[in-house]
Amino acid sequence: MTDQKYRVSHPHLSIRVATPPVTNPHVAIGGLGGSGTRVFAATLSEAGIRLGAQLNVPLDNLWFTVLFKRADWIQHGPPAAEVEIAAKLLRRAMTTGLCGTLSVEEHALLMRLRDLLPPNGSWQNGARAADAESLINSGPPKVGSDQPWGWKEPNTHVFLPHLAQVFPECRYIHVVRDGLDMAFSKNTWQARHWSHLFGLPQDPNTSLALHQLRYWIAANSAAIDFGRAHMPGRFLVMSYEAYCADPERHWPRLRRFLDLPDHTSLPANLLRPTTIGRSKEHDISQFPSDVVTRARDLQAEIDALHYLNAAYCL
Repeated sequence: MTDQKYRVSHPHLSIRVATPPVTNPHVAIGGLGGSGTRVFAATLSEAGIRLGAQLNVPLDNLWFTVLFKRADWIQHGPPAAEVEIAAKLLRRAMTTGLCGTLSVEEHALLMRLRDLLPPNGSWQNGARAADAESLINSGPPKVGSDQPWGWKEPNTHVFLPHLAQVFPECRYIHVVRDGLDMAFSKNTWQARHWSHLFGLPQDPNTSLALHQLRYWIAANSAAIDFGRAHMPGRFLVMSYEAYCADPERHWPRLRRFLDLPDHTSLPANLLRPTTIGRSKEHDISQFPSDVVTRARDLQAEIDALHYLNAAYCL
C-alpha cells in the first residue's frame, strides 16, 4: 500500500516512516507476439510483481506500447537517445506518475503520440488515444508502490540493448515458442514492422509464413546473443511449451531468477495452452530446407538453455 509504514528501532524512541517507493524495474518480459508471454505475466502478477495499471487482455503494458511502438521508429529505427527518454518516462509513470511533472517537450511528445492513435489517428499498434491520456495523467500507484514492478510487452526484445543500459539492474525474461508453430501464427505485427531491423526486408514474393519464420530465427537469435554477451545473470530464456508441460518443474528456476522468497508457491490455474503443435496442420515443405534446419537448430539451442541447471541463467 502507498501508506504502508515500517518501524525504526531506537533505545529511546520508535517512529514510523513511509516505505520508500521502488523506483527501478525488477523485470521485463518479451518475445515474439503470440509466444505465450501472457502466461508469464499472469504468473508474475500473482506472485506480487506489479505490471502496471493500463493493461490489455493479454496483459501488455499499454504505456510501453504508446511509448515504444512508434510509427516513425518503424520507418527509421529507434534512436538511442529517444529510447532513453521513453524508458525514463515509463519509469516515472510506473513509480511517481507523470501528471503535473512533464516538461513542455515531454508533454508535446506524448500529445503527438496520442493524436496518432485511434479513434482519431490511424496508427495501429495495439494502443488507443485513451491509453496515452492515462499515461499523461498518471499518478503514483494506488497500491503496491513498495512492491517490485516491471512490465510485459512482447516488443521489449527489440529495444533490449537500449533498455539494458537505462535499467542496468533489470532482469529480462525472453519467452520463446516453437518456430514452426509461430510461422503460422496470426500475430504477425512484429514480423511486418520490425523485420528490417534484423536484416530482413519484406519481399513481396515471400509468403508471410516464411517471412515470419525467418523473423523468428533472426529476432530470437539477436536477443539470445545479446543476453549472453551483455546481461549475465539478468537474462532468462523460457520455452513456452516446456513450461506448459511441467510448470512445477520450471517454477523454481523462474522464482530464483526473480529473487522471490522460497516459500512463494506457483500460482494455480493460469495455464490455458492453445495451438501447441499448430505446424502439424500445415505443409512445412513450402519452406526452404536450409531455413527449416536453422529453425530446428535454434530450437534445440533454446531447449538446451531452458533445461539448464535450475539455478543457472545466462
